[in-house]
Amino acid sequence: MKRAVIALAGLLLAGCGDASGIRVEGPAPSPPKQIGPVYVNAYLGHPLQRPKGFALTEFTSIGKLRWNSWGGETAVGVGQISGSWCIPGCQERGIPATITLSQITWRERVGYYSRFTLDAPSLPKDADPDLQNSALFVPES
Repeated sequence: MKRAVIALAGLLLAGCGDASGIRVEGPAPSPPKQIGPVYVNAYLGHPLQRPKGFALTEFTSIGKLRWNSWGGETAVGVGQISGSWCIPGCQERGIPATITLSQITWRERVGYYSRFTLDAPSLPKDADPDLQNSALFVPES
């Protein structure tokens, strides 16, 4: 029995101290692909999926949305933007725009689009300056 304990101790100690025998090859494994529902948060932080409209900033909202895509790397929708900057001219009818949501941030198996851009050729020059490549609210993890 004593020999067995000494032999076992010798085997355990033989691997200690010399790290030259350890080799790491190849790339690290990729994290698993995230899956789950994807949301966009309105300006005030309400999570929405394929919303018909929502607030982009304190001064601008988009409505009458029809989504061409949702849930992938980007979401693209067509709608009408309006805001306090267009009073009294376009508040009711809005300005045609295409919105692209991008950069999904994952939080506990739920994704949130974290950026948006607008393509609105008729947008006045003095409209809300925060409408191009702007951040969207994403909850803390």
